[in-house]
Amino acid sequence: MYERESAAACGQGGALDLHPELGLHALREAGLENDFWARARPRGLDVKILGKDATVHPQDVTPEGDTGRPEIDRRALRDMLLDGLAPDSVRWGHTLGTVTALEGGRHELHFEGGAVETCDLLIGADGIWSRVRPTLTDAEPVYAGISCIEIGVPEAHRTQPALAALVGRGTMFALQEDKGLMAQRAADGRLRIHIAFRVPEDWLTTNGIPYDRPERARAAILEHFTDWAPQLTDLVRHCDDAMVPRRLYGLPAGTSWPTTPGRTLLGDAAHGMVSFCWGVNLAMRDAADLARAAIGAGDDLTAAIAGYEKTMRERAAAMVEELEAITDEGTVPHDVRNLGDFFRRMAAHGRRGSRPASSAERSLPPVVADRPTKIDLNLLIPLSALLSERSVTRAAERVSVSQPAMSTALAKLRRHFNDPLLVRAGRAMVLSPLAESLVNPVKELLGGMYGVLDRTEEFDPATSTRTFNLIADDYVTIVMLRPLLSELGEVAPDVRVSVTGVHTGMFDRLRRGQTDLLIWPPNVPADELTSFSRGDLPPDELVAVVDGDHPDVGPSLSREELADLPGIGIGSQAAPSSGFTVGEGGLSGRTVAMSDTFVGAACLVSGTRMVAVIPRRLFERLGHAMGLRAVPLEPVGELTEAMYWDPRHTADPAHRWLRERIQEMAARL
Repeated sequence: MYERESAAACGQGGALDLHPELGLHALREAGLENDFWARARPRGLDVKILGKDATVHPQDVTPEGDTGRPEIDRRALRDMLLDGLAPDSVRWGHTLGTVTALEGGRHELHFEGGAVETCDLLIGADGIWSRVRPTLTDAEPVYAGISCIEIGVPEAHRTQPALAALVGRGTMFALQEDKGLMAQRAADGRLRIHIAFRVPEDWLTTNGIPYDRPERARAAILEHFTDWAPQLTDLVRHCDDAMVPRRLYGLPAGTSWPTTPGRTLLGDAAHGMVSFCWGVNLAMRDAADLARAAIGAGDDLTAAIAGYEKTMRERAAAMVEELEAITDEGTVPHDVRNLGDFFRRMAAHGRRGSRPASSAERSLPPVVADRPTKIDLNLLIPLSALLSERSVTRAAERVSVSQPAMSTALAKLRRHFNDPLLVRAGRAMVLSPLAESLVNPVKELLGGMYGVLDRTEEFDPATSTRTFNLIADDYVTIVMLRPLLSELGEVAPDVRVSVTGVHTGMFDRLRRGQTDLLIWPPNVPADELTSFSRGDLPPDELVAVVDGDHPDVGPSLSREELADLPGIGIGSQAAPSSGFTVGEGGLSGRTVAMSDTFVGAACLVSGTRMVAVIPRRLFERLGHAMGLRAVPLEPVGELTEAMYWDPRHTADPAHRWLRERIQEMAARL
């Protein structure tokens, strides 16, 4: 590796979050994941978005225990990657001058200073101003319409605690009127601040700000924020004297080149885009994929490069589409819904040739295309997947199409509804209000459609050999399914029922059609179930169970009395929360053990002074044999189970027959 910088140089920018399928995937492939977690800040991705009056518009805080996109300082990431290399792998202080192609895909590299080297595979990983890219394509960086001034407040937690509190543990964006203050908290306590403006390309040199005279520069910058809240402009007042002006550039979308023997690109050199952390994540995934391609190339390195470039371009194109599809609705009081939209609107300005946007342009919602005169019914399937998954990538996986194809479908749906449908809130995608209103109608529409298209002769259980796949907990299996199977042996002798216990992958199995029915308590939160059809089963009373010889429990238990007893908590891999509450019966306030199942909890109670809360019907089948006693709760609590299924099975005669049998069995208990 040949690096332009000296070994001591480390101007790498602020912190970034690594995405599981991109940056984290690359670290896992390189065997550095454990090193990463030792340096990362799993909860460093808290985000605040404010207006110029310092009031928060949305505020997304990383949930406790959520490490989906952990954050790390770029300096720490750089050091970790360098430490993982063999000694002397990097040749520091080598600035590439020219490249000469040799026979057999080899290249001769001429560096400034006179050094000459040769290589079998030349990888341009040298950023937006790559010197390798011009040997493959004429594409050049284009000004994105955004210019920034980078400043900082050192040790803010000690020197400016109010500013540290304003920014919080992660990143703060104050965005309005084509400018913004973006502050990020680094591991050493420094606030790294970018002052962003949507301006012509030459603005940084014509604005009259004397960057080498900090006091005057601070005053000149503040002139642009005279009507902004003082707690925000204090970020400028209290910054140190280091000021770095920067312009943001990107490559035209769809930049491509013919596969060339022994030469390729990755990261910003290949598809530089104006984004927030996505560029680094893309580069890391590109590097991992290219490494795998080269390792498995055999005698045909050119074919391996071609495969890598195809995958890399598809991934980048999907991300560009997703970034550019982020919209505001013209009603957000702070002008932009999030940073992605801020960059998107600014980048659009750059593509228009850096001319100022008119007030009329800024007042129009971005989605202004006429609605199609014809309705494309093929969009119903991707619409259902997007409403359910809230992710382009996962929606594509669900219906077995490529990510670019799903992004194209989303773009068509946005034009049809004149609504964004999916909007980014912090680091997640959420449904717009219109999309939320579509969930149930789309579910019902698809159910009816499948009912028409899948219509067959009436189901005959006496002759059917169908196998039904169910997922259920131990309560449902023992109380409902065991007697159901006995009944089916008489009326449907060749029908088979396969029952699997609850597990972490059960929602995916239901989503992909590998499971016919999931029977699961509707009071247990599971956002993944909102797009599925549901039928509630009759409730069961919850009772406390104690050992038959327990001396301290009378004929009933109040909530207060229950809370004073040592108890067994009920949880599972699918709901791994120590505070999991069944119905309204509650659990002991002195939980001393946990069980994945009701039966397991009852077994732990036997012969002890502990208490567990289980359904009455389960106790009636097992409790006496275990030497337990059931104690009514005051007030009474209930457990309700519900059947969940994919809407396409709603009208299926066999599936409907099974649901009706389960409903009837539950009603007779």
